[in-house]
Amino acid sequence: MDERWLQKQVRNCLRHYGYDDDMMPLGEDDWRELCTRIAAAKERQPNADIYELVHDAVYRFITSA
Repeated sequence: MDERWLQKQVRNCLRHYGYDDDMMPLGEDDWRELCTRIAAAKERQPNADIYELVHDAVYRFITSA
């Protein structure tokens, strides 16, 4: 999975929730964790829509669930 594309999707999703890079800067570890979560979810659910998986991961990250 292309990590740069995935980061773009995460940024778009964060904007959807009202965050931007200045409000919630993500460190390298945060990016890695989100990308790992999304990739693992895609492996578990290969037929799932990647956009839904991104939204789920970002929501859990924001709410610290």
